[in-house]
Amino acid sequence: MNLPLLQLGDSALPIGGYSHSWGLEAAIDSGRVQDPAGLETWVRFWLRHGIGPFDAVLVAAACTAAQQEDWSALVWLNTLLWAGSAPTTLRHASRDMGEQLLALAAAWPWAETHVLRMRECLAEISATGQWHHAIVFGTLAAAAGARPVDAVAVYLHQAALGCISAGVRAIPIGHTHGQQILARLHDEISALAEDFAAREPETAGSFSAAYEVFCHEQSRLYTRLFRS
Repeated sequence: MNLPLLQLGDSALPIGGYSHSWGLEAAIDSGRVQDPAGLETWVRFWLRHGIGPFDAVLVAAACTAAQQEDWSALVWLNTLLWAGSAPTTLRHASRDMGEQLLALAAAWPWAETHVLRMRECLAEISATGQWHHAIVFGTLAAAAGARPVDAVAVYLHQAALGCISAGVRAIPIGHTHGQQILARLHDEISALAEDFAAREPETAGSFSAAYEVFCHEQSRLYTRLFRS
């Protein structure tokens, strides 16, 4: 059993993920998501067309690059995320969670060498000095000895659980319903992980205009629970 990978995939990691709904809160406010069935549909589409074809593809690429100790490739992948994250709220959330995960992992004995190298290479090559969550996650998955496909599966599982948790609080629905949704997503997460892990990083990207509108509108809600 890969215990470091289990630690990395813990949805309770204190990196700020609990404060984001990734546009879901605006969808709930508009009446598009109102019950467990609506939440399940939202999460499926988000995995397939949002976070999956963009972030998850780069998680796999980052895992591969870190295994090969190709640190300049990691910086390039990070640049793709900077350029490709269209809604400002999502870009900032990705950056903040990446930096918080990197700081947290600095105290993990199995990850500290990779954390140090990431800090060094970004300071040498990049003017931004900040890492995105998917790139940090993929690099730490490599430190944990995970295959890229396993890194993607854990990343998608963690993302799905975070989104479901936001729905449980914001709709609201019961935690039992949330766990039922997650259980029904397992087969799809496994299939998506195989697909996204096999893609080239140059293909990474997603386009969903309606989703981006929700992400933008969420920041303008009169009252809100989440930062994004």
